[in-house]
Amino acid sequence: MEYETVRIAKVTGKCPACEDYAAKNSTTPPKIAVMACEGACARGEVARRAANLIAHRLARDETVRICLGGAFTKDTGQRNLVRRAEKVIAIEGCFINCSSRMMEGVLPEVKPEIVRADLIYNLDLPFGIDEVPDDMFTVYACQVAEQVVHNFGKKSGGCGTPDEGSGCSAGGCSQKPDGGCGQ
Repeated sequence: MEYETVRIAKVTGKCPACEDYAAKNSTTPPKIAVMACEGACARGEVARRAANLIAHRLARDETVRICLGGAFTKDTGQRNLVRRAEKVIAIEGCFINCSSRMMEGVLPEVKPEIVRADLIYNLDLPFGIDEVPDDMFTVYACQVAEQVVHNFGKKSGGCGTPDEGSGCSAGGCSQKPDGGCGQ
């Protein structure tokens, strides 16, 4: 296998918000670490939103959201969350698998469960996020998040494949009594 060498300038400072979050979520037993490619394209946006739905709504007690930039560029709290995680889930926007490759670059022993978001919502999205309506990002992210929670975490009542006006969003799914996607 061929490799690229990346030189990243070290920083002495730490982001207090990032470190506080890492300390708060460094629990025993460890949680499932959820990271996403977070690319600038529409596929990365779906992956980012799905990871946030999982860690902050659908499975907040079982998971911790990883700041990929923080975990990749410095050996502090975010990377420690990945190191000690019960399991690491990488939600990838496409076949390039950026987040899992980045983490394996700094933590070779980490072998994340890779979830290809684009294979779940099964649509070839354009690059530009301005080419996809915001409510459709919500629909696709909800589909991905619910499948991940179903396959790797607790079971969600969920809202399945919501209609455009179903209310499935970061604010909650108005059609399901248990909250489902986004609650």
